[in-house]
Amino acid sequence: TVFDVDHDQAKADWEGMACNGFQFDGADFEGMDYALNRAIDMWYDNNAGFRELQKTCCSQDWSWNRPALDYLELYHAAMK
Repeated sequence: TVFDVDHDQAKADWEGMACNGFQFDGADFEGMDYALNRAIDMWYDNNAGFRELQKTCCSQDWSWNRPALDYLELYHAAMK
């Protein structure tokens, strides 16, 4: 899950995670342009924060290991 650095701090805190990116609504030019412009602005205006965001993203587990285990647990619970 991507928690937007500008809009999702409360959601990230609730999930016990850190904000980790820039979300956009819809797969259209305007949405992607908005997200990219915010990322570029952060790079220029808050480079230390951008570097910290990079470290946060690189330290998070993006594998399917945890979701796969969750699915197996759900499957086994349903089979009981």
